Amino acid sequence: MTDVRTIYVDMDDVLCETARRFLLIIEREFGKQVAYDRLTDFDFERSCDLTPAERAKLYQLVHLEDEILSIEPIPEAIDVLNDWVTGGYQIAIVTGRPPDTFAASIEWLARYKVPFQSFTVVDKYGRFQTENTIGLSLTELATQQFCWAVEDSLPMAKFLALEMKVPVALLDRPWNQADAENAQITRYDHWREIGAAFVR
Repeated sequence: MTDVRTIYVDMDDVLCETARRFLLIIEREFGKQVAYDRLTDFDFERSCDLTPAERAKLYQLVHLEDEILSIEPIPEAIDVLNDWVTGGYQIAIVTGRPPDTFAASIEWLARYKVPFQSFTVVDKYGRFQTENTIGLSLTELATQQFCWAVEDSLPMAKFLALEMKVPVALLDRPWNQADAENAQITRYDHWREIGAAFVR
């Protein structure tokens, strides 16, 4: 049994409804209505039939401070995190957002009173450079220790389970329906199930 008492928690679509915000922006900017359950691939160009120019504009818009602060929280998640902190655990929020979203992300967490002890930006998907930024590479992330993790990304769940030997709670989402193929990864429908499952 590990004595590590730090829990890795992803941010987008784990603590907040980022994909639903993306869909609102797509409808507003491009006039395209896309159902949430159609997001079977988190590449919005593919899932939402965007042109490369539309995709570029979408990713520019979603990282603006006003858009980040408009993302709705997942209240059950915040309740569970509070329970974990009360139980003596540290919450490490680990996001794949680019480094220039750091300040807005911290402001969002403060606005919704999300408890956490650390906030780390990681290039989870090879989307930005970490050199000379606050961002970490996956290799740097792998030097850290966690007793459990909560993710919505299947590739990141596999990285945590296989490379870091961390048990992962995979929050069920339309884009992560492939078989996890790893005993360290357990799928959950919602945060109440995750909270009930974490008994140490």
